[in-house]
Amino acid sequence: MFRSLGIQSSDVRNFSDFSKLPILTKDIIRERQRELIREDVPFDSLYKHHSGGSTGVPLTFYRERNYIDISEAGTFRNFMQCGWQPGEMVAFFWGADERLNKMPKWEFRLRQHIRRLYQFDPFRSGPQEMDEWLRVWPSLGARIARGYASTIARFAEHIEKSGKSVTPLLGVFTTAEKLFPQQREIISRVFGCSVYDCYGSSEVQNIAAECGRGRMHVNADFVVLETEQSSLGREDQTKPFLVTSLRNYGMPLIRYRIEDCGSLVEGECDCGNGFSLMELNISRVSDNFVLPDGQVVHGEFFTHLMYGSEGISTFQFHQTATDHITIWVVPTGGSVEARQRTLSSAVDQVKALSPEKLTVEVRETDNIPLSKAGKHRFTRSDVSPSAV
Repeated sequence: MFRSLGIQSSDVRNFSDFSKLPILTKDIIRERQRELIREDVPFDSLYKHHSGGSTGVPLTFYRERNYIDISEAGTFRNFMQCGWQPGEMVAFFWGADERLNKMPKWEFRLRQHIRRLYQFDPFRSGPQEMDEWLRVWPSLGARIARGYASTIARFAEHIEKSGKSVTPLLGVFTTAEKLFPQQREIISRVFGCSVYDCYGSSEVQNIAAECGRGRMHVNADFVVLETEQSSLGREDQTKPFLVTSLRNYGMPLIRYRIEDCGSLVEGECDCGNGFSLMELNISRVSDNFVLPDGQVVHGEFFTHLMYGSEGISTFQFHQTATDHITIWVVPTGGSVEARQRTLSSAVDQVKALSPEKLTVEVRETDNIPLSKAGKHRFTRSDVSPSAV
């Protein structure tokens, strides 16, 4: 592609040159996946990952182990701005896998203690589970919290309604979904600290993080962040982001249209962080589902059931009542048998969430409409708990 445009690596010497490179889209990655992987990197040494995306079409990509380690180091740096030090306990609100769920309690707790990362499962986060979270909380000695904004906000509300109080944290770091002002307010009030919103994606992690002044800085030693010149008809200054990972050498993503929107902000922040500023205007919203027995399940549980599946172009889990969920599927030209296996497994796993009767139906469609903001909703619940 570069050759067809007359571009050589020696031509790229400044940002003006860089901006002439073609834009990498999700469609290109899907169609030319193996050709985007370096020829001198053993394929079996790479880790396979999946993501969704704003337009709702799942994506498969690869990266090296070293990328994961470097990304974690960048996350630690984000944490340290509030006074946290590596080795201090982190309360981690993130979906657990079956391996963790099947562990004996003593093994799970020992593992969390050694890792200094105690995991609370948003996929099982009803009132009873949160009662248990609150029971073990004082013994953790957590210094900060990290995870889904909606789950941490719901836990903060649960603590407040219980009439109990918790030892203040140094900071709470939200990620993976949109942080709403009312969520920020209750988290800050209950945990007695600042809330730092972080921005990244499955494909390119650690893109930006808020500072103590509440301004979001681009992690410029991890990524190059641009906005696409065409605003795609938008009347404001919000534009699609283009992101280049500076750390993934196995499958480089160069000027990748990530399908989130925002703006680059001029000027400097007086917090002391010299990195440039940005604002994130549109990002993923993931509904929580309330099941017949009162259990609350974070929407990411459902999306994980479909990632990496064959024969499915896009999908949406739509809850119309506590006991009824429809899986909308847009089929593609893949294996019909593989699609049926994926959907059958998804139906079984969703039904297994609740001891009470739960109807799960699968319906095919030619198109799943985007939201008014132009985003795809992988999960949509008409009975989701009110946003706090």
